[in-house]
Amino acid sequence: MAAGGSILAWALFGARAGLSFGAGAALAGGNLSWLRSSIGAVVSGDLKRSRFRVLGGFFLRLMLIPLCLYVMIRFLFLDIFAAMAGFAVFICSVFFEGVLEAFGSSPK
Repeated sequence: MAAGGSILAWALFGARAGLSFGAGAALAGGNLSWLRSSIGAVVSGDLKRSRFRVLGGFFLRLMLIPLCLYVMIRFLFLDIFAAMAGFAVFICSVFFEGVLEAFGSSPK
């Protein structure tokens, strides 16, 4: 969905919008990857990693999202609506996949 949306935004609104959409989707992908590793560290019960370190990484991730969006929009001259749409489409695609998996599976 992110690649298709980026191509569609490029075709309909120009290169700036297409690149902004792709940048927002890339930020969302990095966000979800970091979240997955944080949750994996908490669930695995790895005693070498401190709980405060995992929690600090979680809050750092939450603070970096708006900061990265601000830097992308302010200094890279990206389109704010396209960047936010790219961010949202990546998150929504994960939600959409979860809904399809929940309703598409048959009970055994």
